[in-house]
Amino acid sequence: MALGFSEALAAMPESIADQATLEAALEAGLLLSAGGSGRASVARHRQIGEAALARGVVRVVSIEEFEAEGQLIIATGVGAPGQAKNVGAEDCIEAAKLLIRSTGVNPAGVIPGHVPGFYAWLQAADLGVPVADVAANGRGHPTVKMGGMGFAARPDLTITQAGAGGYGGNGNRISVVAEGNIAATSSVMRHAAVQNDGLIMAARGPLSVSWVREHGAVGAISFQLGLGQRMVEAGANGERRIEAIVDFTSGALAGIGVVSEKTVAYKEGFETGEIRVRCGQSELLLGICNEYMTLSRDGERIATFPDLIATVDPQRGDALSISELDRGTRVAVIVASKRNFPIGSGVLDPGVYPEVETRMGVEIARYALDPEA
Repeated sequence: MALGFSEALAAMPESIADQATLEAALEAGLLLSAGGSGRASVARHRQIGEAALARGVVRVVSIEEFEAEGQLIIATGVGAPGQAKNVGAEDCIEAAKLLIRSTGVNPAGVIPGHVPGFYAWLQAADLGVPVADVAANGRGHPTVKMGGMGFAARPDLTITQAGAGGYGGNGNRISVVAEGNIAATSSVMRHAAVQNDGLIMAARGPLSVSWVREHGAVGAISFQLGLGQRMVEAGANGERRIEAIVDFTSGALAGIGVVSEKTVAYKEGFETGEIRVRCGQSELLLGICNEYMTLSRDGERIATFPDLIATVDPQRGDALSISELDRGTRVAVIVASKRNFPIGSGVLDPGVYPEVETRMGVEIARYALDPEA
């Protein structure tokens, strides 16, 4: 079940997205991407959101409004977010159409893999269906299996994944469709992302509404919009924004300091490494695999995925991505427990962690799956 979020938001009535909604979704979505997106990607995400609004009405609907037997598809990107150079809105739409042609599904709605989620807006608007108020996960995650909503533990279950890339890039178009269990198909998708300079737009499914109700991060869009509204209301004031984020997420400010060291490298579809932030006499260490996965203070682990770990500009309160945290950058680090926002059941599966632990060289599952953590 999705955990850590009030059931009241899951009963959100249908709403129609507009430019104000887009800005709120953008502000919170970049923060909840947990280092995967930041100021440098504002224009790209806004462009996709505006393309969605231009194509048709974007409706956000409670999962309870769908028939249990209905089918949903997931809109996402596969690869390293910081490598997003050779993708565009048309790739996102093509991925959904590839999936529909391959499966014959007539989707009742679309959900994002995780926020910001504008890929889901665009696919839903193009197909003329709603966005369900659910995500595979309520914060950024580095692998499809972590957003698999229980499929990683079921190798007997088949899923279809489709991807596209190359639009607006160097003309080297790529498209791929893979059918099989989530582990095998995710490997195919990751390889395709590598061939497209690190990222492809994707769609996967179909998933029944009943499965998504049980395993998804129910209320993730409501949470995103509520947080985003608070951030917008705080204006371009770092102190007020940090207070708003901490209050809404029931989180904490881990520290404000300066990046003293960064060792992050791209390889095989992943950006991995560490960022050290000097906060007076203390040091924060951020462990990275596409997004922030761990946070330690002076050698003691204080947050671990799927906890939210986010970085913002202390002066303006804008979300800062991993790619923007060069040595000497001043940054505020915020954390919130996984209990305080919607998460999907995929992150509660022990089998999704070894791949990332091996790449990072640190323990994650022991902390992530500890019910007391």
